Amino acid sequence: MKKNLLLVAATGIVAAFVLGACGGSGNANYGEVGTEINIWATAAEETVINNAVKEYNDLHENDTEKFSFKFTAVAEGDAGTTLAKDPGVANSPALFLCADDHIFNLASKDIVLELKGSYKESIVENNSAVSVLGATYDEKIYGYPVTSDNGYFLWYNSAAVTGTMSTSLEDLLAGAKKAGKSVLMDVPNGWYANSFLMSPQACGSTSLSWKANADGKAVYTSTWDDEVGVKTSEYIANLLTPYYADGTLKIGSNENITAGFGDGSLIAAVSGTWMEADIKKIIGDNIAATKLPEYHIDEKAYQMASFTGSKIFCINKTRPVAEQKAAAALADLLTNKESQLKRFEARQSIPCNNEAIKDDRYTKNVTISANALGMQNEFAAVQSQTAQDRYWDVGKAIGQAYIDSNLGEYTNWADFLKAEMDQLRTAA
Repeated sequence: MKKNLLLVAATGIVAAFVLGACGGSGNANYGEVGTEINIWATAAEETVINNAVKEYNDLHENDTEKFSFKFTAVAEGDAGTTLAKDPGVANSPALFLCADDHIFNLASKDIVLELKGSYKESIVENNSAVSVLGATYDEKIYGYPVTSDNGYFLWYNSAAVTGTMSTSLEDLLAGAKKAGKSVLMDVPNGWYANSFLMSPQACGSTSLSWKANADGKAVYTSTWDDEVGVKTSEYIANLLTPYYADGTLKIGSNENITAGFGDGSLIAAVSGTWMEADIKKIIGDNIAATKLPEYHIDEKAYQMASFTGSKIFCINKTRPVAEQKAAAALADLLTNKESQLKRFEARQSIPCNNEAIKDDRYTKNVTISANALGMQNEFAAVQSQTAQDRYWDVGKAIGQAYIDSNLGEYTNWADFLKAEMDQLRTAA
């Protein structure tokens, strides 16, 4: 039987704090739900939270049975980074939304609450395996999965991208140059730079991984600097550098994507589900999306890879117990089937709740981006298990070298990649 965490929130959380048990059961003490908490989440989440809480509160007469919160708009990446430095920062949240790659750093510093017993069981039972993995560190659950759409693929204008341009990176870039247009991919960004080396035909989706050592430091293993990685990197740099130099390949942010599609200078961009509404508004029925294209070495096709991950609601363990109890109950409310479906309707966020994924409200309205992400996820590595904080600077350096062929003090890709990977193989 599926458990309703809202009904065990207070009892279960007390068991975890006071008894060190695996969780609790019984009737909830809703007196603690009324404790006011601070929430940090992305600005687009505010409407979803307000609506879910209002609907719940309208069903309860007493203030002590109602949720009370203050909302602050904080990006998922910024929330985890800020709290890792100072969990007691001004306006510190009891509940916050973060990307799953922050879990290790926060858990290793004892900042996020481990969810045990019935909490853990319900999260595992009710959500997709990928989203649960994103909330997991050392076989322990540290948050409530919210979405499973933290990935990327190819957006394009179907009026400008024709033939094999959407399936071949070489054809896409050549076609854009011929038309005097551009393609955007933020290559000098570790989140995207992995796309080439982690191709299943290159080093593969398991070619970068990490584990915590006895001191709780992340230590990586990687094959990115082996013969295949070197050959791949040499090819990608030779391909991308000229196109970046002449302006065919652009780098930049979401704003650059909307601006480019808006003025007609951009025909394709690598990004995620969050861009659908903006791109649709600009190019209308010409909007299209698909998995990332292939690149070709010695006439062999290499499918570009990606990261995939989830957004997670976590509880700040440094806040008072009463706030943590209220945060646990609210996190369950905000991540249940109904809330995930409402989030999909409002934001096109792809559900990770198993029942929501099967619901007609989702299956009959699957978006362009959801289909594209589904295709790309076959070639994706789970971000939280693959890349942690120290990786991002290394990924950025590799990506930058792909577009300017500048290897700094090194004269070849073999030495450059070895130096970058050795930084990760050593605990810091």
